[in-house]
Amino acid sequence: MEHLNPYDPTVAASETNGSSSDSIGTITSRFTFTSDHLSDSLARYRSQHKGRRIWRWFRYFAAFLFLIVAIFGLFVPQYFASAFMVALTIFMFFPHKIDDLLARSRFRKSPEYGAQQVVHLSQVGFQAKSEIEETSLKWTAFSKAVIFDDGVLLFRGSNTVNWIADATLECDDDKLRIRDLVSGNVPTNHAIQRSKA
Repeated sequence: MEHLNPYDPTVAASETNGSSSDSIGTITSRFTFTSDHLSDSLARYRSQHKGRRIWRWFRYFAAFLFLIVAIFGLFVPQYFASAFMVALTIFMFFPHKIDDLLARSRFRKSPEYGAQQVVHLSQVGFQAKSEIEETSLKWTAFSKAVIFDDGVLLFRGSNTVNWIADATLECDDDKLRIRDLVSGNVPTNHAIQRSKA
C-alpha cells in the first residue's frame, strides 16, 4: 500500500472474505517497486478527486495573475518580487510534477525502493509479499476501489492506496478477472478512461 502523505512505499495486504466461492481463482501481480510505480500510483490517486478540474482552472488563473505581477515588477523595478512571482507561476502550472520530484527523492531513501513485490488476490483475500515484509488484511479493510482502463486502485481509507497495473498481471485473462473479483468484494467506482492527472 502506498502511503501518500507522507510518501511511503506500497505495503501489501491480504484480506479474508466470508465468501466460500473460489471460482475466480488466484490472481498474481509481480512488479518492482520503483519511483515510476510510485508516480503512477500518485497520478491515479489524484485523478479520482471530484474537484480536480476546478482546482486545475483555479491554478491556471492564479498563475496568470502571478505572471502579470512578475512582469509589472520588472518595470518598477522589484526584481526579487518578480522572481518570486515567476516561481509561484511555475508551481501553479506544474504542482504535481514538483510533488512527484519530491516524492521520488524521498522514496529513493526508503528500504522499499527497488523491492520485488508479489501480490496475490483471490476470493479468500489479498496478500502481498516482498523481501522486506509480508502483510495480510481482510477485504473489509479496503474502503473502495477505482477501476481504470490500465489497472485497479485499491483504497484503504482516504490516503493509503495499492495500485495494481494490468501490465504486472501474470495471465492474459487476469485483467477481467481482477475487475470481477474487486467489484465483488469492495465498493467500486468505475473510472475507465478517466484522466490520470
